[in-house]
Amino acid sequence: MFAQPGKKLIVALTIGLLLASPLMIFSKWGILICAMFAAHLVFFAYFFRDPERAIGEQIVSPADGTVIDIDEKRNFITIFMNVHNVHVNRAPEAGKILRVEHHNGKHSPAFGKQARENEHTVIEIESKLGKFKVVQIAGILARRIATYVKPGDFVEKGQRIGIIFLGSRVELYMPRNAKFVVKHGQKVKAGETTIGVWTNAMD
Repeated sequence: MFAQPGKKLIVALTIGLLLASPLMIFSKWGILICAMFAAHLVFFAYFFRDPERAIGEQIVSPADGTVIDIDEKRNFITIFMNVHNVHVNRAPEAGKILRVEHHNGKHSPAFGKQARENEHTVIEIESKLGKFKVVQIAGILARRIATYVKPGDFVEKGQRIGIIFLGSRVELYMPRNAKFVVKHGQKVKAGETTIGVWTNAMD
């Protein structure tokens, strides 16, 4: 299964490879052209892969990647998504989309603190027990953020809500009546890894 924005590109590359394949018989240039089509097809098929996931318990990770920051006072976590990670983002909890705001900005490396000034999209979700804020942040290579949801939509926990192209990061702000159960440096998977749990204390 492939992510929504990559389907047309993968189909186009596949058609291009099929049309160019007879050229391999006639010249070395034909072989080179086919090799280029094949290389791009493999790369984008890998990048836009979007596997099905068994949805985890409680509050789930919005992204694949590595936990690089946890701020317990502000109750947010940062996940760095490397080029080899699946780049599809998912809802951490079921609820209603309150707002989706895209902000232009820089394209600094996604693992640095200056990345908060980068191009980003804020998705706010109101669940039954509190509000979540998912921030999709573009990196030095990622020049596009695609968001699948809009204000007023209702999402299920683990539902796909968008994708960030190439290396990037995602920040998750949780309600005060929830706490994180992952550690700095831990690998997580979107929709699958339990990243937080609800507590008795309400916000």
